[in-house]
Amino acid sequence: MPGRGGLAALRVNSVQDARAGARYAGTMASESADILGVQRCIARVTHFIDQRRWSELRALYAAHVETDYTSLFGGTPVTQAGDALIEGWQQALRGVTTQHILGPVDVEVQGDRARAECHVRGLHLVPGAPGGEQWEVMGHYVFGLARAGGGWAIGSMTLETIAQTGNRQLLAEAAELGRSR
Repeated sequence: MPGRGGLAALRVNSVQDARAGARYAGTMASESADILGVQRCIARVTHFIDQRRWSELRALYAAHVETDYTSLFGGTPVTQAGDALIEGWQQALRGVTTQHILGPVDVEVQGDRARAECHVRGLHLVPGAPGGEQWEVMGHYVFGLARAGGGWAIGSMTLETIAQTGNRQLLAEAAELGRSR
């Protein structure tokens, strides 16, 4: 049997616990919404590339974007305007059929910033390419994002290449085939 004030103390603790639980649930719901928003943004990158939805792809990126494809092409990381990034992809993939498949997108959110990582397999196909019609890249992406306009914008992306198969000159050959047609 509770002592004097025991029931009142239990009720107060229950109310305080309920409020704390509600705050925790609200925080968890907000964090879950952030994680889903980041995952959706990352998934849309490859969908929009493969579907050639360039203006929608552009909307996923910040005004300036740092890209690091040094593990695939050599060179150094590049910081450029988001418009220039998308235009570069549009030109590089002209005449190339692609399919990008992402593995699970692991997300960490810290305030207005997020980091997302996932595996990627990118298949590139150019019928009639002299060095072979296919090039496949297997790797791991790391994205840096920031809150923007009620959603998330990608400010950096790094590809950590694991392996490549097929014609590594496929993009150059696709450009040459496009010029000769």
